[in-house]
Order: sequence, then structure tokens, then C-alpha cells
Amino acid sequence: MGSSRRGWVVWLVVGLIIALPIAEVAVLIATGRLIGAWPTIGLMLATSLLGAWLAQREGRRSWAALRRAFAAGRMPTGELADAVLVMIGGLFLMLPGFISDVIGLICLLPFTRPLGRKLLTWLVERAATNRGINLDNLRNQATIMQDPSSVIHGETVPDAQQPPTDDVVIRGEIED
Repeated sequence: MGSSRRGWVVWLVVGLIIALPIAEVAVLIATGRLIGAWPTIGLMLATSLLGAWLAQREGRRSWAALRRAFAAGRMPTGELADAVLVMIGGLFLMLPGFISDVIGLICLLPFTRPLGRKLLTWLVERAATNRGINLDNLRNQATIMQDPSSVIHGETVPDAQQPPTDDVVIRGEIED
């Protein structure tokens, strides 16, 4: 069952890799017929320059946000998602064509990036769930790691006994 799920995702990605360039060429031809070849080329160059400037600016901002989150000692989940989206947006803006420019701008613009972040979060959660990863446990562990004053309630298990299979045993030393 798991491999059949992964199979359709692979076919979807392959289909998109084939369909995107075809759609890009069709849009470029239609735009060229509508406004002319030189204005179309100029528009493509303008979006590329705008995209490069925007990717650089937003990349600096996301890097600074990552550094602030690490300096504050908190898990930078939103900041990491933004950094990934900025990289994806920059990549799409480097590709020639208007469809990829729209995708890139959605990933790069600060007011549209939350949509991309929601989609990215949904994709990661879906992939984790499909692989049997318990996201609630990961969130709890991340919360404990963020707050060093967290108290972990538990009990000690002597080495001679086998711990129950459904409980987590933490081995270590007790400090006063």
C-alpha cells in the first residue's frame, strides 16, 4: 500500500516536470502574439531581475530570522519553512517563463508566503503520517527541548527488570 502511494506521487512529479515546460512555451507564445516578441522578452528579463532582487532581500531576512530564533533558543520551524520557500521561489524565478515566475513570487512575497508555508506544512505532515511518524510525539519532544525547565515525569526502572514495552525509559544520572 505504501509503495502504491509513493508511485502516484512520482508519476505526478514526472507529469509536472513534463507539463510545466510545455505550458511555459504555450504562455510565452500567446504573450508574444499578444504584445510582441521584444516586449515579451523584456517582460521576462524584468521579472527575472525583480525576482533576483526579491530573492536576495527575502533570503537575507529569512536568514536573520533563523539566527534570531537560534539565539533565543527556540525551535525555528516557521523560519525554516520560510527559508525553504525563499529558496524554492528563487529557483522558480530563475526558470524562464511566466508560470514559474508566478509560483516563485508566491513563494517569495511576504504576504503570499503564508499560503506556501501552509502547503509545505501540509505536505510534510502528510508525508510523515504516511511513514507512520507520530507528529504529536515530535511536537511534545520539541516543546521539551525548547524549555529546559520542563519536568519529565517518570519512574526509575532497575536494570534487573525489563521495562514495559509501551513505556519510554530514560537512562541517565540524577543531579541535585
